[in-house]
Amino acid sequence: MREPTTDGAIAAATYFLSLTDYAFASGETAPLLSLSADDCKHCAFVVGQVGEMAEGNYTSDAAPLLVSYATSTEIRPDEWFSARLRVNQEFTRVSDATGAVVDESGKLTADFIFAISWLGDRWRVEQVDVIEVPA
Repeated sequence: MREPTTDGAIAAATYFLSLTDYAFASGETAPLLSLSADDCKHCAFVVGQVGEMAEGNYTSDAAPLLVSYATSTEIRPDEWFSARLRVNQEFTRVSDATGAVVDESGKLTADFIFAISWLGDRWRVEQVDVIEVPA
């Protein structure tokens, strides 16, 4: 993840997913924001969802996002990359302050498509598209 290569882009995208898991589990979004571009719509959506959960005193219990396949393309040498990660998640469950389950979902498979840039010393997620893969 410390070099501007396709493997580095995949590692950065995978790390972004782990920070997404962390944000939902902890309510802490600063690490996710530190990897996100200011105008990343998906990033802002995730941060907003985490914020709404915290404001409503909801908690999330979810299986981790697991990458089953990844590929990357270098678009502009040492600067711009795309990464496509096939991601599986077994379940998500949201509970209110009393512990009652208010939302639940089963297994999810989706392709996360990242536009990601190398800033000379670190990665930045510019945009993310999520395409659900039918079962």
